[in-house]
Amino acid sequence: MQCRQEPQTNTKKIPRWFVKFVLLRTQNKPDSQQTLFALLEPMTPQEWCSIWIPIMHSEVEVPYSGERNPYGYIKACTATLSALTGYNQKTVEGWFYGKSYHYSVGILLRCFHLLFQFH
Repeated sequence: MQCRQEPQTNTKKIPRWFVKFVLLRTQNKPDSQQTLFALLEPMTPQEWCSIWIPIMHSEVEVPYSGERNPYGYIKACTATLSALTGYNQKTVEGWFYGKSYHYSVGILLRCFHLLFQFH
């Protein structure tokens, strides 16, 4: 007996209310739609921390690829992400060790990333 495999699609999980809002506000402007949806590419907590922790916590060393995280890096990440997302620090810490997180967290981190770039 063979299992039927579903074809994989590269779709983004975006809240329906936001899709409706974007489509309504950008009618007849496909370039604007594509730009807005591209901005909502989810961002992992690791990606977000690698960009913003060195800026927000200048006293914390930046990790190098393939090496262990420097002392205080994960603590700074979990404290900052906990404050931004409202999740408990233990929950956030689990994200760095393979625990799954809701897809909206990735979108939220991308939004914070964009907002902080304007600041």
